[in-house]
Amino acid sequence: MLFAPVFTLLGWALVILSVLMAVPILFALGPTETAIALSFAVSAIVTLFLGGGMVLAMRSDMTTLGRRETFLTATLVWIVVPAFAAMPFFFSDAIPSATNAYFEALSGFTTNGASTIPDLDIQSKSILLWRALTQWAGGFSLIIFLSILATTFNLPGNNPLTRAIAKSKRRRVTGRGAFGLLSMLKIYALLTGVCIVALWLVGMPAFDALCYGFSTISTGGFTTSNSAGTAFANRAIEVVLMIFMVLGAVNFSLHWSFFNGDRKSYFKDPEYRYLLLAIGIGSFMLFWLMLSETDMSISETMRYAIFNAVSAITTTGYNLPLVSDTGEYYWPIGALLLVLVLITLGGSTGSTAGGVKLLRVSILLKLSSAELRRLSFPSSVSALTYGGVKIVRGQILSAWSFFAFYCVAMALVTAAIAFNGLDFQSALSLAVTNLANAGSAAQQLITDVEFGSENFISYDALPNATKWILCVTMLVGRLEFFAVLTLLNPAVWRR
Repeated sequence: MLFAPVFTLLGWALVILSVLMAVPILFALGPTETAIALSFAVSAIVTLFLGGGMVLAMRSDMTTLGRRETFLTATLVWIVVPAFAAMPFFFSDAIPSATNAYFEALSGFTTNGASTIPDLDIQSKSILLWRALTQWAGGFSLIIFLSILATTFNLPGNNPLTRAIAKSKRRRVTGRGAFGLLSMLKIYALLTGVCIVALWLVGMPAFDALCYGFSTISTGGFTTSNSAGTAFANRAIEVVLMIFMVLGAVNFSLHWSFFNGDRKSYFKDPEYRYLLLAIGIGSFMLFWLMLSETDMSISETMRYAIFNAVSAITTTGYNLPLVSDTGEYYWPIGALLLVLVLITLGGSTGSTAGGVKLLRVSILLKLSSAELRRLSFPSSVSALTYGGVKIVRGQILSAWSFFAFYCVAMALVTAAIAFNGLDFQSALSLAVTNLANAGSAAQQLITDVEFGSENFISYDALPNATKWILCVTMLVGRLEFFAVLTLLNPAVWRR
């Protein structure tokens, strides 16, 4: 194991984080927020000092990043960076608990969206912006790391980073890598900018549009107010959010191809078609369940069904809370289960969405269909294909292994949370949403746990042991198991 490239990349990640910390300071320059501005400044200096020290100390030993080093780098970045990102929350007393501050930062960086802040409406703009920025940075980091790790996951399809690098063969290897990163960053930033402007043009306040733009393209789900449902009361805002939630859940290699001249790139990709199909089927089923189990009108039912289905399948976690004629917030049990299924399915590979991913789901469904045909024709031989390319045995095993790990992890997390005092429905909802990195959805889906005057669970009210369980859950869900599990294999460290 070569540690120099690992700590060099970790150092650069901290340097970039320290630069991002300067942005919220611009919103904390008022006379009443001097302490908050100081907390960001101190956090930025400490982060820059340690990150820069790592880069300078390892610069002479930098070598090629191998598979083991890549796994270790990905895991360390998602563990260490949130610890530094939590410092402004803790130092400013926005989140006075160290556990809660780390949970909030990790939830942001993994684009999970679960929040330990009970009342967002009293928080300063700098804190709200920092939450959104952690999600935006985490979303881009995820695209890059999944691009690098794509070959080790043994899945069919295109690698977004490879697609970008392929256009610059005349450059040196390091130059091509930088070109690929910048290509993806430009597209990610462009989509974010368009989302922010679109939200502002349809009536969202400028600051809210900025935060929601960061949270939406990263499919993160952090909001700027506890009453997020009323913030989406403008139908045009809901449409813009849905469009960019879908764009964030699409494989970013397709965005790259589109912006580089391939106007048919989306519809040539099977996973994109599966995403649209899942949204359509999920919306219809949710509409039918809500229409039969609630007293809402047909138009309102359609609005709620489509928005919540899109938010669930993209694992963003925005929710329009269902409201009865009496003003009661509630979710019918059938609709609740369907939303949890959609969250588990997730978006596309190479995107910021979580969940199992539709590519793996399609492989498993194709294999199940082939096995059913073999019951009628035992001697038949049927080749499985994806996008016209044959699916090899290793790819099938990879999809099955991931699905098995996912189911086992879901059961273990549910049991662990239940042992900490929550009922089964609440434990299952927390396990499903946080494993799929859609933790913000749980606050509206769990309706049988009283907290204050509202009928939803607060992550702040959970025991610290449960919060640490959920931290591990969102981490392994974000890194898709293999990166973390590989490091637990002693053979990896002996080579």
